Amino acid sequence: MRVNGLYGHVRSNDVRSLALFAGFVASFHLLAALALAVPLAMFDPDHSPLYGWAGYLIRWVPIVTVIGAMLFAVQMAWHVRTIRRRTDFRFVDDQDEPRLCRIVEPLTIAAGLPTPYVAVIDSQALNAFACGIRQNDAVLVFTRGLIDGLDDDELAAVAAHEIVHIVNGDIRLIAATNVCLDTLNLLQPRPSPQRMKRIHQACILPFLAWGLPLLAVLILAVMFLRRLAVDGSRLARLLIASAREFIADAEAVRLTQNPAALVSALRRIEGRSVIPGLTAGQDAMMIDGAHEGALATHPTIAERVAAIVSVTGSMTVIAPARRDTRPSGLAAAAGFGRRPASGLEAGFLQRARQGAAAALLPASSGEFNRLGLTPELTVGAVVAIGVFLWTHSADLGKPSVLARAFDPAPLRTSFAMGGEGLRCQLQGIVKLTGLGAKPTGCDPDSYEKTLAAHRGKDNMLGKLPDAMPEVGVNSSGIYTRPNGTFTNVVPPDVKLAEVQRARCFQGRPYSVERNLHAVTEQPRGDISFPRYLAYNDAAARNVSEAATPADRDLRLLDYFNVRKLMGETIHRFFGDPGLQAAAPRSGAPEHQAAIALLRERLTVPGFASKLSPLERAELELLAAAPQDFVSCVARRVQGQKKA
Repeated sequence: MRVNGLYGHVRSNDVRSLALFAGFVASFHLLAALALAVPLAMFDPDHSPLYGWAGYLIRWVPIVTVIGAMLFAVQMAWHVRTIRRRTDFRFVDDQDEPRLCRIVEPLTIAAGLPTPYVAVIDSQALNAFACGIRQNDAVLVFTRGLIDGLDDDELAAVAAHEIVHIVNGDIRLIAATNVCLDTLNLLQPRPSPQRMKRIHQACILPFLAWGLPLLAVLILAVMFLRRLAVDGSRLARLLIASAREFIADAEAVRLTQNPAALVSALRRIEGRSVIPGLTAGQDAMMIDGAHEGALATHPTIAERVAAIVSVTGSMTVIAPARRDTRPSGLAAAAGFGRRPASGLEAGFLQRARQGAAAALLPASSGEFNRLGLTPELTVGAVVAIGVFLWTHSADLGKPSVLARAFDPAPLRTSFAMGGEGLRCQLQGIVKLTGLGAKPTGCDPDSYEKTLAAHRGKDNMLGKLPDAMPEVGVNSSGIYTRPNGTFTNVVPPDVKLAEVQRARCFQGRPYSVERNLHAVTEQPRGDISFPRYLAYNDAAARNVSEAATPADRDLRLLDYFNVRKLMGETIHRFFGDPGLQAAAPRSGAPEHQAAIALLRERLTVPGFASKLSPLERAELELLAAAPQDFVSCVARRVQGQKKA
């Protein structure tokens, strides 16, 4: 479509800008889908983009759209406050800056604008920008270096340029693009500042290439697509902002009728526009910003001057003497209608170079490259490729066999197991806080059943069951679950099964002393083998001295508990020799009487019904073999010695 005149260029650029702005929306949805892919695969697999886009589009795209719109609206509403916080500008009026306000006000009237707010940044950089959402709340911001470094006509040309941005609605569009990029950065992961952590993350890739190569490919693809979305958004901002700069320059010339002043101002600004402390990429709204690199926002000054010269011709060179109402010291230093004196120029150049050097430092080792990878992840990816090729070297000529290595079933199972584990943990935390019920459906055996479907297959889930530690309780009382995790809280059914299988009693966890005491040594302190045996004897005599049946049952249970406690203590300090020396003591008359009474009471339903299954099994063991009544810890240690 042919475009005529500046008005036509503005309207045509509006259409192109809207088309480019749609790229921000697409990038936001792409980054959101990538960020939600794994969580949804774990908690809502039917609507995860990994398993099909239809479900994700129906359920999650509307939700993501609403959340994105809310984030956009909030950031747009706080746009001016955010810019003020980043640049630290202060509002001024004709009492504070009479020269600046006298230059700005006639231009805003000529442009048909209400008088905007005027602000100043106390920086020696030469730059200016307009910000705001509507014309009524727009703010024209100038740096101190620009106000003092330009004569009246040059300052008017810069002010006209920014006023045109307000008239054409550029401030709103540039604000929207900056807000969109800020929103996209929320979805972009940041590299860890800790090098060892980045190395650890990189080491995971070769392991995945061996066990779950599809997951390794997925991670690399997600990192690349994230980087591509952000780079595409930055390119869209550059295209939008650069076109607006050319139009604003042309409109400023029309408004001031002085192209020479704008060209002179741009040449003075060149190389002196970097505001120290301003983050790279935040200069899209300014009259000059970064010209190259991933965060470029502006065409070069040379390109802009060339565009002005091509339109205005000799007017750029042949111009009347310019006005300069600056204080005499500033005007003399800058020279009337000339470039600044060498001393002042050297100071400007030094500050500008320092700011530019900070802004253009090479990427640190922790930042992402064009593939979306840190240097450590790049090395990890190369190693992962080597590991995959080495693992499947015998199958490189068999595409069908290689395709099975990328079977999505193990990946889906891994995500399902991870989601179930996180759900149980969250429910457990809620239960501990008293805000919810006990987790349901969190049986550890379910992991074993899930892995059973992959047993024998040549993937990580197929090899995992064989690599898991043996299920059961070790000598330290640590219980290993079927899913490979462990706990010191042994389930009651596991305890009961061990009592029945190993013929032992359960108790508190303890470790056998390394330097065992001899049963014949003289008692030292609290450790006394004769005293431990005496406790057992006293508990046995107490049973026969009971006055009532109820008291007798209580003393029987007390005798049972004392036998357990003394058995653990003797084994802890005296080991197997202590157990062997204590066993004959159970044949004493008081013990035989207590054991006989225990056998009788276990046959009475009323007594047995008050016991837990574990207590009954242990009492039956004591009644059947009182001389071999030892702890399960002792049985495990004995089993390890035999092995």
